[in-house]
Formats: sequence, C-alpha cells, structure tokens
Amino acid sequence: MSKTIFFALAWIAFWTGGVRAEEIVIYSSDAFPPQIYLADGKPAGFVPALFQRLSQDTGDTYTFILLPWKRAIGESEAGHGGIVNFSLTEQRQRQFDFSRPIFKNEVELTVLKERLAEFKNVGDLKGKIFGVPLGASFGGLFEKGVNDKTYLVDPDGQPASRIKKLLLRRVDVAVLGQSFMKYSAKSDSFLQENQDKLAILPFTLINDWEYLAFPKTMHMQPVIKRFDDAFSAFKKTREYQQLIAQHADR
Repeated sequence: MSKTIFFALAWIAFWTGGVRAEEIVIYSSDAFPPQIYLADGKPAGFVPALFQRLSQDTGDTYTFILLPWKRAIGESEAGHGGIVNFSLTEQRQRQFDFSRPIFKNEVELTVLKERLAEFKNVGDLKGKIFGVPLGASFGGLFEKGVNDKTYLVDPDGQPASRIKKLLLRRVDVAVLGQSFMKYSAKSDSFLQENQDKLAILPFTLINDWEYLAFPKTMHMQPVIKRFDDAFSAFKKTREYQQLIAQHADR
C-alpha cells in the first residue's frame, strides 16, 4: 500500500470513526459541593476532576462555567453548551439529549434543630415549605408533590440564602446537596455562627440521579457517546474509586 493511500485511509477513519475531539463548554451550579463548586474562583469538586480524567480517553476537552443554577440552565438551553448535575424529567427529555447517569445525589434536608422532633418520617413533610434551588428539579416523586401542593416551595439562587431563610423561619426545610454545610460554613461567618442551630434529617425525600445533557439543537450525540463509553470503562477501575474517596474527604 502506498503512503498516500495509507494516510488517506487513516484520515477517513479518524473523521468517520467517532474520534473527532472537540472543545466542550459545560455549565453547572457554583454551589453543589462536593460534586461541583467554586473554590478560589475556579471550578472544583468530583465532577470537574472526573471530566478532566475522562478527557484523556475521549479526546475532548471540557471547560466548566459555573453560575447560579437558573442562569446555568438558561445558558445551556440557549445552545451555548452542555449542562451537568442535571436531573432527568419527561419535560427535559423532550428538549435535551442525556448521557447515562453519572452519580446519585443524596439530597440532604436541613431543619432547625429545635424542630427536629417534628420530622419523624416523610409523611411529616406534607404541607411544609421547602427552600429549593431556583430552576432545580428533583425527579418525579418530589415534582408530583409540588404539583399537587403536598409540598410548597420557595425558590432562591444560593444555598446560603436557603439556610438563612430557615433560620428566620421563612421556610420549614432547606433542600441542599450532599454535605453542603461541611463546605460552605467554612467561608460564611453567618453560617459558622448558626451551624449548631441546624440539623440534617435522618431520612430524605429525594435521591436524584444526575446526568450530562445537551440541547437537542446542538446535535451532540457523538460527544455524549464518547463520554458514556469512557465513563463506563473508567468506573471499573481502582482509579475511579480513588477519585471518589479523594473528593468525599474534602
């Protein structure tokens, strides 16, 4: 085979074999520790570390832009990039292409410690006001409860604001990501001063699978497939377990 034919075939294989590396913009919240958050103005946490590692296998480069959650969703909906830490709902599935699940977010429900005895089980949450992230969705069970007014919601843009509403008794329950207080109280003097007044319920209403998604208008199915294939292989390695352990301890 001549060199000319060999390089021509190699070029065709590169562009038709799904190996087209791309620079991918991904939006998410600036306050979802330990999965993803801003630290010294830069994206940090398990998710950015995971994507950086998978970049070695997909060939794609991932640039994270972290914003208040509703703005992040809006930027992605406008076709400016993908979005991660994204729950799958029927409505979103009509608008977005989704990856396979990346992780389960065990959403913590925080209440005032002096009211802890009021909340013995999920049934005691009926009729209560939940402070929730603006623009967030938490899967079918919770969404159904919101729609039929079993649960009332008071959205806001930041977890710290949710905690302050709780302390002021404007909400009954603050919906937070896993281990929010562990990370955020370090940098917020108000939360530090009031942390002992708060308690996390020993049960949760929400166990929410999170995904990578792109608006269908972006036609990013090849990018999603590369991610899914690389992630499926990586999950079988000891390195993946080490990555989880590393970020769980922070």
